[in-house]
Amino acid sequence: MDFLTILSNSLFFNICILVIGFYLLSVLCFGLRFSSSPELAYPNLLPSFNLFSAFCLFITVWFLCFDFDNLDNLFFFNQNTQFFFLLLGACVSFVSRDFLTGQLITKFEYDILFLFVIMGSLCLCFTDDFLIMYLAIELQSLAFYVFASFQRNSENSTEAGLKYFLLGALISCFLLLGFCFIYLSFGFTSFEMLFTVASSQDNNFLILGILFIIVALLFKVGATPFHFWLCDVYEGAILSVTLLFAALPKMVLFSLLVKIFLFSFIDFNSIWSFAFLGAAVGSIAFGSISALFQKRVKRLFAYSTIAHTGFILLGIVVATPDSEKALIFYVVTYSLITILLFSLLIYSTKASNIYPKYLANWIATGVNNPIFAFTFSIILFSIAGIPPFAGFFSKFFVLASTIAQGYYFSGTIIVLLSSVACFYYIRLIKMVFFSKISKNGLWLSCSNRQNTELLISVILLFNMFFFVFPNFLCSASVALGLVLF
Repeated sequence: MDFLTILSNSLFFNICILVIGFYLLSVLCFGLRFSSSPELAYPNLLPSFNLFSAFCLFITVWFLCFDFDNLDNLFFFNQNTQFFFLLLGACVSFVSRDFLTGQLITKFEYDILFLFVIMGSLCLCFTDDFLIMYLAIELQSLAFYVFASFQRNSENSTEAGLKYFLLGALISCFLLLGFCFIYLSFGFTSFEMLFTVASSQDNNFLILGILFIIVALLFKVGATPFHFWLCDVYEGAILSVTLLFAALPKMVLFSLLVKIFLFSFIDFNSIWSFAFLGAAVGSIAFGSISALFQKRVKRLFAYSTIAHTGFILLGIVVATPDSEKALIFYVVTYSLITILLFSLLIYSTKASNIYPKYLANWIATGVNNPIFAFTFSIILFSIAGIPPFAGFFSKFFVLASTIAQGYYFSGTIIVLLSSVACFYYIRLIKMVFFSKISKNGLWLSCSNRQNTELLISVILLFNMFFFVFPNFLCSASVALGLVLF
């Protein structure tokens, strides 16, 4: 009998399942409105039509995109990357509705820009050529530039959009220059053709091309030392756009990194592995330490994003089937938890009619709104990588694959830095539950069912019960990890 079988037969385990199930049922039925104020606690079991629409979209995407029968080529990897991306995109679109209606944002340009982001990302999912990749990245990036400055009356939003546009345009030049050097070396830009002939070539143009591509893509994912745009853009953009930046591009960009460096340029890992290792350790160190001094919520989670990016880059550094499986698993898990986190922020913004931008706004939330505060704490524990939540397993798989390949020193440093990163998550939980009541504390007073609550319940179920039912996501990660090796 394996460990999970023994655990599932124990009395303690079944009691825990009943307690957790009752908690999730209370969130789903009563919503997050249950608080210490009696008039705010009441059931609302009416289903949302949008939930049914999202479910139908999910089923359609499942049948169109997900296929485990064809495991012998790059098309399988692209196809199922598209499946995960569309699933994340449906979740982001579903939860953004509440924020947009609450903030009275009715501009039709928002939906058009979102469709351009989806279109560019889907092209990136299936791209097998550097030129198509460049055009798809630019299509996606142009929509992001406008999204960052969507709130035209805000100086912070205008500054974020301008900074993102100028730096993004500069990095696009680096990316295109790298592609030109690749073309000068081989005479073509196809991923599969590069895989067949790249090992026989070794010249300065090729090395320069690889380095320029590394610089550009590290900027796109927000890794150190090219992270300086990320915090300002996260802070200046509106909350739904910050969710879009944090959740959607990661899946596509890291799949591109896998296809380029673990497929086309795998024979040059001595060149790019050192660069990615430095960026990974630097991102974890910078993100973990800098977040200790932050007093704004979105900046805190921006530095947390930088640290998580470092963990994902470790999967590329190791360059084994296990590390690629861990990378895919980490990206999907992190994106879902990010959607869960920002869904809670969006819910709190609409339910309290204010945006709690400072950490001080969360003081004594556990006294006013215990269900909401407990849900928020579970999400923070998962992001910090504390067992038994899904975030712990994603970090564990990456560290296990790293240490298995002999990166003992780097692994030890990363574990220590992760312990430091737990401090600011636990500090926020302390403010929520163990601080004195403040007049600036968050108080939820929403009386209508929100789409956000339904999505929170579903992803929270995945986050809390992953250690019991991990088969689907683990099997998908293993299958995708074996494609390119």
